[in-house]
Amino acid sequence: MRLRRRFLRAEKWGLQAFADPKLCAHEANVFWHAKALKQVVRLNAKRPTEGDEARVRRLADFKAHRQAVINADGVPLVMMKRSGICVPLEISGLSNLTAPFVPVIELHDLGDLSAQTELLKRLQRFTEADFRAIQKPFASDERLHHALIALDESLNGKTYRQIAIAIFGEKKVTEEWHGHSQFLRDRTRRLVAKGTELMKGSYRDLLG
Repeated sequence: MRLRRRFLRAEKWGLQAFADPKLCAHEANVFWHAKALKQVVRLNAKRPTEGDEARVRRLADFKAHRQAVINADGVPLVMMKRSGICVPLEISGLSNLTAPFVPVIELHDLGDLSAQTELLKRLQRFTEADFRAIQKPFASDERLHHALIALDESLNGKTYRQIAIAIFGEKKVTEEWHGHSQFLRDRTRRLVAKGTELMKGSYRDLLG
């Protein structure tokens, strides 16, 4: 998608533009703004010259699902996703997304060098035929699902016990809630805390 202008209201929500409200969540494309993402690979696309053959890349070289948006300044942001791993790639100097280029990586903060290095390793793995996903810290879909349920129930004024019933079922809660172990109650509190943390901005960590 190419944007002809900026959408300032959408940018306040960390988006390049709002998704089509007529589409359901599974069908709508979400175009995040680079400033909203915790980690982004930023590179300059240098035009290949004689002697650059070994370093030339194309976006098609990356074996991942690619979703691109070109902002009003003509700078593409490409979201690459595969096997639960997402790498945002902001490319300057690439007007044609199918053109070959020599990537020149930008590093802006040496204090976060280890995180940037890991992100570059993930990007490099997308070029490998035998790519294997590496487990992410919050890769458990079930835990994420439970945290979101806990958040919704908490915002609706439910007690921890009611939240636990919504997640684990009434039978399990009846049997364990007042037992010697505090595990179920502590787990419910942690899920509410995680859901609240996601709502306050840490959901962006899941984007890359």
